[in-house]
Amino acid sequence: MPGCDRHGEHKAPKNRGLNDYYHFCFDHVQEYNKAWDFFSGMTQSDIEAHIMQAMLWDRPTKRYDPAAAAAMEDELLKKAHEARFFHKRPHDHENQQKARQEHFRSMDDIRPAPEIEAMAIMGLEPPVDLAGIKAKYKELVKKYHPDVNRDDPKAEELLKSINMAYTILKAAFESYEKMMTGRA
Repeated sequence: MPGCDRHGEHKAPKNRGLNDYYHFCFDHVQEYNKAWDFFSGMTQSDIEAHIMQAMLWDRPTKRYDPAAAAAMEDELLKKAHEARFFHKRPHDHENQQKARQEHFRSMDDIRPAPEIEAMAIMGLEPPVDLAGIKAKYKELVKKYHPDVNRDDPKAEELLKSINMAYTILKAAFESYEKMMTGRA
């Protein structure tokens, strides 16, 4: 502030851009901040739009389009089909569980470890890490969540399988971590 000889170590924004600052002493920065209005010069609708954008962490959003989602190739089911866990119709959720069970029964009742089956359900292949499992889980939950698939009751069953697979893999990694670090 003019006439102030104290050190200006406190920043105060010059404008809404928040990339250019004044430097004031503590007393003057408090005075400036009390008088400064971030929304000065904005209309009510501009203010509401800014608040809404801030609620979304200033990230762009898109409306969910079920038709576009249905048109997208389902990578999880495609991989599972290629691994011969499902019937030839990748989008036939009802037959997926049956086909997976038949596949394992046809192996002379030799079932793979639960972790291997869980990886197949999630469409993962070794090697995997916990971060990769979590990322795939988030992707699948968004895709098969009942709120997104209201017209597909079988999506809920698939989501239950995905949740179980994630729980199995997460528990396996936590058990491994405990073993490697010597924690009980």
